This record gives sequence, C-alpha cells and structure tokens, in this order.
Amino acid sequence: MKPREHSIVEKVFTRSLVVYILNKFTWSVGLLVDGAVIGNFLGVDSVAAYGLVWPLTLAFVLVGNILSGGSRNLYTKLVGQGSAKEANHVFTLACLLSFLLSLMLALLAFLFLSPLAAVLGASGENAALHPLTCAYLSGILLGLPFDNCAKVLAGYMGIDSDHKRVVMAVAVMTATNIIGDLFAVIFFNSSLFALGAATSLGQVVYLIMLSTHFFRRKRMLHFTLKGLTGVAEKLKIMFSNGLPACITRISNCFSGIMVNCILSTAATSSFIAAYSVHRSMTSLVGSAYLGVADTIWTLSSIYYGEEDKNALKKLQNTALKIGLGITLIISLILALFSHIIAGIYVGQKNPEALSLAEDAVLVFAFSAPLYLLMYSFNSYLMGTGKLHASNIYSFFMKCGVVVPSVWLMVQLTGGRGAWLATPVTLTIMLTVAFIYIKFWKIGDTFSVKRLLLEDNFAVDDGQELAVSADSTLEVLGMSRIAGLFCRENGIDEKKANLLSLCIEELGVNIIEHGFSDGKPHSIDMRILIKDDELILRLRDDCRPFNPVERYKMTTEQEDVTKNIGIRMIMKMCSYVKYLSTMNTNNLIIRI
Repeated sequence: MKPREHSIVEKVFTRSLVVYILNKFTWSVGLLVDGAVIGNFLGVDSVAAYGLVWPLTLAFVLVGNILSGGSRNLYTKLVGQGSAKEANHVFTLACLLSFLLSLMLALLAFLFLSPLAAVLGASGENAALHPLTCAYLSGILLGLPFDNCAKVLAGYMGIDSDHKRVVMAVAVMTATNIIGDLFAVIFFNSSLFALGAATSLGQVVYLIMLSTHFFRRKRMLHFTLKGLTGVAEKLKIMFSNGLPACITRISNCFSGIMVNCILSTAATSSFIAAYSVHRSMTSLVGSAYLGVADTIWTLSSIYYGEEDKNALKKLQNTALKIGLGITLIISLILALFSHIIAGIYVGQKNPEALSLAEDAVLVFAFSAPLYLLMYSFNSYLMGTGKLHASNIYSFFMKCGVVVPSVWLMVQLTGGRGAWLATPVTLTIMLTVAFIYIKFWKIGDTFSVKRLLLEDNFAVDDGQELAVSADSTLEVLGMSRIAGLFCRENGIDEKKANLLSLCIEELGVNIIEHGFSDGKPHSIDMRILIKDDELILRLRDDCRPFNPVERYKMTTEQEDVTKNIGIRMIMKMCSYVKYLSTMNTNNLIIRI
C-alpha cells in the first residue's frame, strides 16, 4: 500500500468553506439586496448615502468577528484537551458578550446618529445626503445585536458538524430580506429606514434558524455558566486571538471614512455612488475569499496545534487551488457582466454614474484573486500564532497603505483613483508577504519557508508516519506498515504489536460502522514517536462513531466474548481520547 498523506484535509476544507463563506455573506447579503433595490428605485443620491454607511457596517460586525474567531480557537483547544465543560463556558461567554456588547454599540450609535452621518461624509457639499444616511443607518442598527450573536453561533456550526443548518438559515434570511425590501418599496414609499429595517429582520430570522441546532440530541455545544471560573483569563485569550480581526475591521472602517472624505472633497456624488458599487463587490466577492481565509485560520490552528507539518502543507495547497479557482471564476463573471452589474446598483437613468460604476466593477474583477492571496496569508499568520506580525500586517493592508494610495491616485487620476488604488494597495501588501516568507529563518526553499514553522516544530521525519486507507485490506496494510515503522525506530515488540492491534481493530470498526452509507470515505492514520511514547491519531470522515462510548457500553454487557478487541485496547493503552468535530471522527491513543 502506498502512503497517501492527509487525504481528508481537502474534504474537511471544502465542507468548512461552505459554512464560513455563508457566515461572511450573512451581513453582506442584506446590504447587497438593499443596494440593488436602492439603485433601481431611489436614485443616485440614495446609492451614495448607502455607500457612505458602508465603512460603519464594518465596525458593526466587529464584535461578532472578534468573538467568533477568537473564541473558536480556545474552544477547539479545550475540547482537544478533553475539557468539554470549559469549552462550553467559552462558547456561552462568546454568545452572551456578542449580543450585549453589540446592543451597547447600537444604542451608542443611535445617540450620536447625526454626528456619525456627518463624519461618514454626509456634510459640506454633500449635506443633502445627511437625512438619507441617518435613515438607512437607523434601520440596520436594529439588527446589530442579533447579527453579531448569529455570527458567533454560525462559526461553531461546522465544529459541531452541522454545516447544512447554516445553508438553510442563510436561504431563509435572504428570502426574508428580499420580501421585506419589496414591502418597503411598495408600502413604505421606498423609505431607506424601512429597507434597513428589512435587513435587520432578516438577521433576527437568521439567528432563530441557527438556534434550532439546540434541538439536536447529539451535539457538543451547550449553553452553561455553571461552575464557570477563570473568566478574565478566558476573555483575555479570546480577545487576544481575535485582535488581528479587530485591527482589520477598525482599520477598514477608518480607511473607509477617510476615503469618503477624500472623495467628498474631490468628486461628485456620481463618483461616490460608483465607489459604493466597488465596495459592494467587496461584500459580494469578499464572502468567498474571506470564507477561504477564515477556513485557513481555523484549520491551520488545529493542524499547527497537532504539529502536523504535512497537513499544513496540504491545507495551503488546497486553499490556493480551491480559493483561486472560485475567485477567478467570479472575476470572469464580473468582467463579462460588469455593465449589467453596475446597472443593478445605480440604475440606467444616470449615464455618468453607470459608466463610472462599470469601471469600478472591472477594476475589482482584476483585484479579487489578489485579495484572496493577501487575506489567506494573514489568516495563516493568525492560525499559526504569529499574532504580532498579523496585527501589523492587518493595519497596513486595511489602512496604512490604503489611505495614502487612494489619496495619491485621486490626485493623479481624479475620482477614479478611489478604486484604481485597490490593485496598487494589494500589490504592495503581497510584496511585503513575499519578502516576509523569503526571509523566514526555517527552510531552504520557498515551499518550506511558506509553512512558517519554528525550529522545534513537530518531530523528525523519521519519527512520523502518515498513511490513509479506504478498505479493510488497506487497513491491514496500515497495520503492517506501522509494525515496520516501529521496528525501524527501535520500538519494543510489545508496543509495536499493541499499535498494530489498535489500527486493525479500530480501522475495521470504522469501516463496518462508517462506510455502510455508500459514500466514499477515508481513514487517515498518523503515528508519532515523541518523548519515548507512541502516539496514534486516527481521523475519518464517516458518520459519528465513538469507540470510547462503545467500550463503556461493553462493560455493562454480560457476554465477555463480545467486543474483545475494543476491551483489550482500552485496558492496555495509557490514554484514549475521542473527538467529533468538523464532520470528522478523531481518535488519539497513547501507548
């Protein structure tokens, strides 16, 4: 049997990607639907007001993004350590905090609604946009606490193997928002407040749909504060892990406001409306490349924690292959239908605005693959614990380079410079990423350096074995290969025989219980020799099967001749831990 390392990584990545893309799309979809309705029914000034609000929406989802990403990393770590109760404390804290903090943020925004609209650019020569900006802002603020709480909850759906619920929830939310916008147009005289409120209603429905997850019997997620300790330490870790996302959002919000000010003083509302379309493409296509980046963040954190160098390499290759494939297809669609897309947002009544918007869409079509590469790099930095580097990179990619680039391009090319600055900024940031990898201290080639690993990461190549199987025959082959591996490393015969027994017994059990649904499956095996201990990790993508639970059931049986293999393994191994996450079964055994 030929070794096939980490054959499940690509499947886990693809499954998780769907959830993360949809989770990123939840806030965007309401704004996108609103943008299309506003452009076709309310005119260019309303589109411009809608665009002025956009930077602030980035700050609105800040709480959800920080707590979702920051808490998930801590949650998976605690679950991996067998601390399920503590992990659920983290989950509960994240949900409660996201709702309460965003409720306070919404109330604060309502109190300072008029000054906020002015700061966003609805002042001076564009003072006519002020009441429109206030109206739309009021409507979307209503859904802020529900959206942020749902963002946290949706981020955990994949971990608890419930991807389909996110798909269903997004579909219902989108339908609710579209129907609500039609009602606003027909019955509320096309009020911007009513359009924003319809978006908020969709977010409330989205949270309700996700909450039905808790009707499932078998789930890891539970709301509990009973026995909660170390709150300050947990919050510190959660916010520390989420800090790069925080810096990205704040920087993006600040740069968006600065760009609004630059455009407001140098261009007409037609240019502002066109740039609003450019930003809308960021929300639409951004859900794809940000979903890829979020998946990289979660999975690289898991594989880095396992010190699995080969899985990290496979993850990078898979992310680039799938991510670039998705964004290139989207870019092609944007380029081919740029005129139609621009018309959806600004309508056909203003030829100048339509022409500028089409130009803005074309520039974004070229920039989308560059966005993917930049965000993927930054998410990998976060996943592998390089938070200081990620914080600095996040600031410059969303503000430190963006604002000077926009200012310079506007001076050189006029209002078009606002979106022409996008590929300039991306090129600079990708050059910085290339230099960072090129001068990384570990590795002789770029393909090794890009893993960004440390000296003491993982074990030596000769002390690690990774193979896969998808049949009983290959499981037996796994067992023999493991025996040879032990002999090559001087492992005593008793330990080697026990390892072979574990692989054979558990592998056959997985095939019998998990492969019977007729779908293609695989079992990944990884053996490590670390600190004079044999560590076996089995991962499969079948239906949930917990051998630890099965063993507990066998101890209650009177017939001792049944399940002999599992009984023997559990009694002879020093440590056996099972975890069902990301639609995979994970078993770790120490011998």
